[in-house]
Parts: sequence; structure tokens; C-alpha cells
Amino acid sequence: LPFNVRPKGSIAKRAFVTDFKGEFYVEYRSLQSVLAFVRKLTESSVPWWKLKAEDLPSKVHYPATEATEEWANEIMALDKLLVEGFETAWLKARALELKQEVRPQEASLVLTERCLRGLGFEEEHAKSIVAPLRELHHLRSKLRGHVAGSDAEALRQAALDEHETYRNHFEDLCSR
Repeated sequence: LPFNVRPKGSIAKRAFVTDFKGEFYVEYRSLQSVLAFVRKLTESSVPWWKLKAEDLPSKVHYPATEATEEWANEIMALDKLLVEGFETAWLKARALELKQEVRPQEASLVLTERCLRGLGFEEEHAKSIVAPLRELHHLRSKLRGHVAGSDAEALRQAALDEHETYRNHFEDLCSR
């Protein structure tokens, strides 16, 4: 046998490429792209989004196992990083400035859509831009924000049916 102990699992593609082949790993990694974008937003001090806590980027990771609680925790961490950063008051003022109808109870993602429409985006295009953030926030609400029930189980099963693993689902969500 070519090994002392039978392998217990596979090796990550990145580890194989960098550690065994001695090459740079250049495959697109969606979470790293999100974190780089967050860094750019933070450095540019845009008025419509603020990093709510300095340690938030370091708290978001790909789910490493198939434990549903770990996946739910990573969804919550990503939502805290991205969605909670939107500045509702600024978005509301900007939407009004752009002659958009604003209702008092509307939150940041609806206001973001309204701002996009006010800037000239077609309604469907504005919705498609915000859709991944809406999905993320919905997942957080159903998986971590409320008592887990049949809705949470249906969301878990749908993620696995479409993406096979929680990590694949998380990567897809980050890429969108």
C-alpha cells in the first residue's frame, strides 16, 4: 500500500494544487470575493453601507461540515456582515430624493431596490440585483431568527436538493 494509514477523506483541491503541485491556486472563491468587496466598501466610506463591527469579516466562513446548525450559523454571519451594513436612513432619504414612493415600515433591501429604480434601473433588474441579499436575509430569518420549524426544514432540503452540500449552496449564494 502507498500509505501508512488509510485516508479518511479527500484532500481539498486548493491544498493539492498548492502543497503537492507547487502551483498557485487561481480558482474563483466566492466568499473571498465578497470579503474583498466588503473591504473596498469599508475603505471607500460609502454613505449607504457601513461595516457594523470590525471583526465581522473574520467571522464568516464556508460551512466545513454537513451540520445544518453550522450552515445556519454561517448564513447568519454572512447576513450580519452584508445586510445589516445597509444604512436605512440614508437609503430612505436617497429614495425620496430620487422621487420614489417610500413607506415608513420599509427596510434596507426594499429601499435599495427603490434607489436602483430611481437611478434608472428597470424594476425587474433592480429586483434581480437585490434578490440574493433578500434570499440571504430570508434564510437567516427562517434558520436562525425564529424557532426552526417546517419552513426551516424545507429550506434546508431545498438547498441540499439543488446544491448537494451546504458548502456548495453557501458558495452559490456568495457568488450571486
